[in-house]
Amino acid sequence: MKRSITFWAVVGFVAVVLSGCESTPSEEPQEKSEERTHYYSPYVVTGVGDLEFETISFTDVGLKPPEEGPVDAYLLETIAESLAYKIIGHEDLNFTPEVQYDQSLVDPMNHLFCEEHHLYIALWRGYEPERWGYSLWSGCEEHHEFAWEEVVDVHAESEIDLLTQVEPLTESIVESIKVAHETDCFTLQC
Repeated sequence: MKRSITFWAVVGFVAVVLSGCESTPSEEPQEKSEERTHYYSPYVVTGVGDLEFETISFTDVGLKPPEEGPVDAYLLETIAESLAYKIIGHEDLNFTPEVQYDQSLVDPMNHLFCEEHHLYIALWRGYEPERWGYSLWSGCEEHHEFAWEEVVDVHAESEIDLLTQVEPLTESIVESIKVAHETDCFTLQC
């Protein structure tokens, strides 16, 4: 019995090969989707205080879909400035932030992702509905991701200034930092 199954399998394979039958599009192997390119921001927030980190850096992991390429640096600067402002205004966070510009950080080899006392923020946009997204990382391993949120862009259809447009994003980031600080939990599982 085993021989006859193998025989018919071989016959079937040869028949398909010899028939010159072309594969249908659904049978063709799918190309692997390329991982989205990350763009590192030259803007960082540094500071002193009682938080577990001294530096906050940003990476664009999809702020400009569906087009490829980095977003306008002004957006990244605005997010950094807004975040610094929101941290200053938050009564539960003792951290004196300052936004700095370092062009060398756009090179992935110079990025601060795995640095000690560092908070890394990955940023993206979502659509339908329009929304901001972010994840917060305390290190470079998967278990260092301690927050992941998407925030509806309530100003998406409005013609308002960029600073006002990013406020829901930066307010949510500050809330996530506050929760992590209060619970002393800067990893996936504490």
